[in-house]
Amino acid sequence: MIFNLLKEIFFLFNEVAIFLLFGLLIAGVLYVFFPDSIIKKHFGKNSFGSVIKSTVFGIPLPLCSCAVIPVAASLRNSGASKGASISFLISTPQVGADSFFITYSLLGYIFAFFRIAASIITAIVAGIMVNFYSRKKKDKPAIKPCVKISEEPIAKRLKNFFSYIQFEVFGAISDTLIIGIVIAGAISAFIPDTFFTHYLNYPFLSMIIMLAVGIPLYVCASASTPIAAALIMKGISPGAALVFLLTGPATNAITISTVVKSMGKKTAIVYVISIAVISIAFGYLLNIITIKYGFSKIISGSGHDILPLSLKYAGSIILFGMFVLHYLKKIYLNNIKENIMTADTIRLKVNGMSCTHCSASVKKAVEAVSETSDIQVNLKEQFVEFKIEDKNRIAEVKNLIIAAGFEIL
Repeated sequence: MIFNLLKEIFFLFNEVAIFLLFGLLIAGVLYVFFPDSIIKKHFGKNSFGSVIKSTVFGIPLPLCSCAVIPVAASLRNSGASKGASISFLISTPQVGADSFFITYSLLGYIFAFFRIAASIITAIVAGIMVNFYSRKKKDKPAIKPCVKISEEPIAKRLKNFFSYIQFEVFGAISDTLIIGIVIAGAISAFIPDTFFTHYLNYPFLSMIIMLAVGIPLYVCASASTPIAAALIMKGISPGAALVFLLTGPATNAITISTVVKSMGKKTAIVYVISIAVISIAFGYLLNIITIKYGFSKIISGSGHDILPLSLKYAGSIILFGMFVLHYLKKIYLNNIKENIMTADTIRLKVNGMSCTHCSASVKKAVEAVSETSDIQVNLKEQFVEFKIEDKNRIAEVKNLIIAAGFEIL
C-alpha cells in the first residue's frame, strides 16, 4: 500500500515538474515586464470595460488563492470598482501560467483551454452582475496613502528574477502543492478504478458535490489540478472535475469573508452564486462535449509524449531542490531567536498575511517610507518589526500597509 502511494506520488511529481518550472519562468518574466502599476490604472470605472480589463490582466499574474486577496483589496482601496475587483479576484487564482501547464501536462490542451475560457467568462459575468447590483450605491472613497510605494526599476526586477520565482511565487504554492500531489497520489493508489462510476454515476449530482467541496476549500489552482486529474482517472465526470477546479481556487472561507468585509454581503452572495452557476453550466457543457467527441480526445495527457524522460527527470530534480531550499529557509527563519526589542524598534500586528507573497508586499510597503530600516516580517506570528527615525511617520507606514490590502490590529 505504502509502496503504491509513493509510486503514484513520484509519477505525478515527475509529470508536472518540468511544466511547473516552465510556468514559474513565465511568472518571472511577467514580474519583470508587467509591474502592478499597469493594472491599477484601469480598474476605477464601474463599467463593462473595467471588468474586461481586470479579467484579462488577472489571468497571467502569478498569484495564488491566498496572495490574490490582499492585492484585490489593494485595488479596491485604490479606487477599483466592486465589479472589477471581483473579476480580478476570480480570474487571477483560477488560471496562472503554472496551473495552465500543469493542467496541460495531466489533462491535455483541450481541457486546459476549456478551463481558461470558463475562468474568463466566470470572471466577466460575476463582475458585471456585481456592478449591476451595486450601481445605485455610492462606492467608498479610495484610500490615498500619503506616501506612494515606488515601483521597482526594471534593472532591480531583473536582479531579483530567480529570487522572486523561488521565494514569492513558488513559496506561495509549495505547501498546498505538496498536499495536492499527496492527495492525488492517495486517490490513485487507494480508490478502485470503478469507484465513482459505481457509486456516483450521476454527472449532475457529482458536479453538485464538487461544488459543495470546492467553495469552502482553501486550495490553489496548481494544487487542485493533480487532485482533479486523479478523480477523473477514477471515473468522476470531467465536468465535475472542472467545477472543482473553477470553485476551489476562486472561493474559500477566507476570500468570502474578505469580500463580505470590504464590499458587503450582497456582493459576496452575487460573487458565490455567479461562480456556482457558471461552473455548473461549463461542467455540463464539458460533459456533453466529452460524450460527443470521446473521452480520449478531450482528456489526454498530450504533454507526456513530446518530452524525453531525461528532461522530465531533470525537471523533477530541480523542483525537488526548490522544495528543499524553500523549507530550509522556512526552518531557519522559524528557529531564529526573537531579537530583544530596543526602544526604537516598532512592531505592528498585521492581519491578512497568508503566504510569502503577502509578507513581501508588507515589507515593500514599509520600505516605501524612507526613514525605515531593519525590517523583519514574521509570517507565522503575523507582525512586522522595523526601526524608524521619525516616530511621527509611523502613521504613514500603517497607511501604506492598509493600502496594500492588509489590516493593522
